Amino acid sequence: MTNVLITGYHGYGNYGDEATLLAIKEGIEKMNLDVKITALSYNPEFTKTEYGIDAVQRFNVFKVFWAVFKNKVVISGGGTLLQDISSTRSLFYYLAIIKLSKLLGKRVMVYANGIGPVNKDFNRRLIGRILNKVDIITLREEPSLNDLVSMGVTKPPTYVTADPAFNLVSAPEKRAEGILSCEGIPTDKPIVGVAVREWKKAKYGEDYIREIAIACDGLIRGGNTVLFIPMQYKADSEFSHRVMELMEEESYILKQAYKPKEIMAVIGQLKLTIGMRLHSLIFSSVKNVPMLGIIYDPKVEYYLEVLGMDCATDIREDRLLGADIVRLADNIFDNYDNYKELLQSRTAPLLAKAKKNDKFLKELIKKA
Repeated sequence: MTNVLITGYHGYGNYGDEATLLAIKEGIEKMNLDVKITALSYNPEFTKTEYGIDAVQRFNVFKVFWAVFKNKVVISGGGTLLQDISSTRSLFYYLAIIKLSKLLGKRVMVYANGIGPVNKDFNRRLIGRILNKVDIITLREEPSLNDLVSMGVTKPPTYVTADPAFNLVSAPEKRAEGILSCEGIPTDKPIVGVAVREWKKAKYGEDYIREIAIACDGLIRGGNTVLFIPMQYKADSEFSHRVMELMEEESYILKQAYKPKEIMAVIGQLKLTIGMRLHSLIFSSVKNVPMLGIIYDPKVEYYLEVLGMDCATDIREDRLLGADIVRLADNIFDNYDNYKELLQSRTAPLLAKAKKNDKFLKELIKKA
């Protein structure tokens, strides 16, 4: 048996990171190898129950050391783990695990990571030194490759693939219909899903919150139902309620926490997704639901471009206007079949690229 450890931002209720863990876990199970999976998690009991794997508290230093010691393969798994825009402490945490893993002679794969932004020179040099020791790197976006090269990461085999969540198969349509019914979401009008988050680094401060509210009111007056979809359950629920309080029209929000595949199924019931959260856009592409993005991070910008979908604005640089969101949404509705056809054609190659992550991982496990 080969013991495999998965590290990442797990156990916090973020549907994107949970989808990544689920996709890696299901990918390993399909390899038909004798593998035992352990994950580092903020909430180990949740992770054990939800995924049927072992889990270790990510902040228990002794348990983390022992988990690395007893596993042969360590996966730095998915998401934007190596960045210093939120905190340098988080970056050091993930780099320390990679460094420890190599010191203990483990096989290490950086699995479908997004890299950056990494702004501090010391942090960039540290990433270069540590990642040059890993066995293989796959990246979620093309710009991440350029970032690693600029940091001096040149030794490990490195490939641009796609986010693991493209590999997920959603819950059945009936489950989505049941969720909408239980939550009291009307389905007699087209549903526009809104997956937004707080972003304190927006150039014009909290202006964008009011403008999202204005846009949602405009969409409702145009004959749509607006449904807020929290992608990180607690934080996004609170933020969505802030938007709803600024609205004049009635809107809805998913009140319960669900599994990633269930959220994907709900998104499949939408006419349009307006998303800041990356995985709201990825889930939409898998379900062939056209989307309109609000950029706050390079990963969102990249996937909107790759998928050929529209952007309302980049709040890092520009002001968001609710009227622009309504105008762009109306254009999507007017050209709906064209958008769906384009999205389907752009998503297909990403599905194939996402599968390559597991191909490389399987080769690494077999060598361990």
